Amino acid sequence: MGGPAIFFHADAVEGEGKELVGRRSAGQSFLRGFLQHVPGDRVHALTQDAQAGKAFEKVARELGEERTLSVHNLRGDSDFTQAGTVFFPGPGYLSAPWRRQRYGADKCSLVGITHTVSTRRVIEGLHHLMLDPVEDWDAIICTSHAVHSIVARQLEEEAAYIQDRFGATRVPLPQLPVIPLGIHAADFAPVDGARARMRAQFATPDDALVVMTMGRLTSVEKANPAPLFIALEQVAQALQRPVHLWMVGWANRDDEEALHRDGAAALAPSVKMQIIDGRGADVRRNIWAGADVFTLPVDNIQETFGLVPVEAMAAGLPVVMPDWDGFRDTVVHGKTGFLIPTRMTGGGHPIGADLAQRFADGTDGYLQHLSLMQQQTQIDIPAYVAAFVALGDAGLRAQMGQAGRDHVAATLDWSAVIPQYLALAGELAARRKSARVRPAINPLQVDPFTLYGRYPTEQPDGTWVVTLRQPGDASALAALDKLNGRDLYKRTLMPPARMAAFLQIVAESGPITIAKAANGAKMRLDLAIGAALYLAKYDYLSITRPQTN
Repeated sequence: MGGPAIFFHADAVEGEGKELVGRRSAGQSFLRGFLQHVPGDRVHALTQDAQAGKAFEKVARELGEERTLSVHNLRGDSDFTQAGTVFFPGPGYLSAPWRRQRYGADKCSLVGITHTVSTRRVIEGLHHLMLDPVEDWDAIICTSHAVHSIVARQLEEEAAYIQDRFGATRVPLPQLPVIPLGIHAADFAPVDGARARMRAQFATPDDALVVMTMGRLTSVEKANPAPLFIALEQVAQALQRPVHLWMVGWANRDDEEALHRDGAAALAPSVKMQIIDGRGADVRRNIWAGADVFTLPVDNIQETFGLVPVEAMAAGLPVVMPDWDGFRDTVVHGKTGFLIPTRMTGGGHPIGADLAQRFADGTDGYLQHLSLMQQQTQIDIPAYVAAFVALGDAGLRAQMGQAGRDHVAATLDWSAVIPQYLALAGELAARRKSARVRPAINPLQVDPFTLYGRYPTEQPDGTWVVTLRQPGDASALAALDKLNGRDLYKRTLMPPARMAAFLQIVAESGPITIAKAANGAKMRLDLAIGAALYLAKYDYLSITRPQTN
């Protein structure tokens, strides 16, 4: 293949009829970035199956890719390890570690990427990953230093469990490099006239300070809006000028939208709040231009990186974000905006063990767990207010906005991020060169005829004798396939014509050992045994033990 490959799954990118969520937006952006910035005269991809391969080709062409596409899939015999490195859109590698064993564990590196790391599915995925043949020339990209701390701790716990449970002396761990998500910064550059058009569209006067949020309206999965409402009410009183809040997003539940509307009315009566549907293309592209400041009062454990403040900076907006998880990796405090102190209950208290147990045993579902954790986090409201008041100054907003655009272009555009992926691929290749490969046997890939060998009365071999009971040709066997399920399930040991050729040898040479019939039909012995059993099942042949003297 001669170049790094991207694993493509249609659910990991945006598409018609799909709910717009952060991981799909990030996946779509990464695919575009990969196609634009990976060198070579071919684009290499790995998919789950042939149908997904066709979907990748369609999406890649729609995105303007003109190079030759080389697509391998996991459900097949194609050697995807020639890619050297395969990048996956999530922290796991699906069946690729075991598939790699067929060609040699040191033939390629598998690289995943984190998004949300707090769900039960992701936590259990990391647990199961440790039982796969993962090597230290594989990697999981952590999108922030905060996420790195979580994944590293989780893997340490898993390694300790494996060592204690099984007495393991070696537990290979993937590398955990910190590489940010990227964006296409040019997509967010302000368009002439967009500011006036957006303000007019949403009935916002020129002298209003417009604070904007972006994302799904969910108080536990994205951001609890109450601290923002409280802060902006104080900002409105301090500035003595109109303050508008544009909550650009969408709610999956009516009660969540009501919570946002009711919260704003009760906690920020001096602020004009509007919920603006953020799924329309025009709004997503141009709404930034109409705002003055971007914020998102995130205080939940689901967030890990946060693309929207990066997009806001690319659009030239100063950002006011909690000093929380990945935001501190992207926002430069005092230069591109402000980071607001946050606080959370410390570890080691009984309540932490209680919450962990309740989440593990299912007493609390995911949303309930997020809610309980969020109830013990705090964003510093006085500092929040001070940041907005400071940004009431148009000169400071312009200065920070330009600094944000420069910062994103230099460090968070895909043109700056993809080279870090390629450098990682080179580092992992160097690790593979010095590797000592230990073959691993897949315990889930046992020869089924050995595994179920105690089921049948007997297991014929090549010495058994086959005798014709009735003639049959390819058309008769094809007609049989419509009655016995082979056509329905689209799986055949061999086509009717090959089966008929075996039957013809038996008819001509009659009674004959399976081994001799296989030789006459130029057929592998194990396949001939299967053909004999299949034909005997439908009374074309009889199978008998060899006679002994």
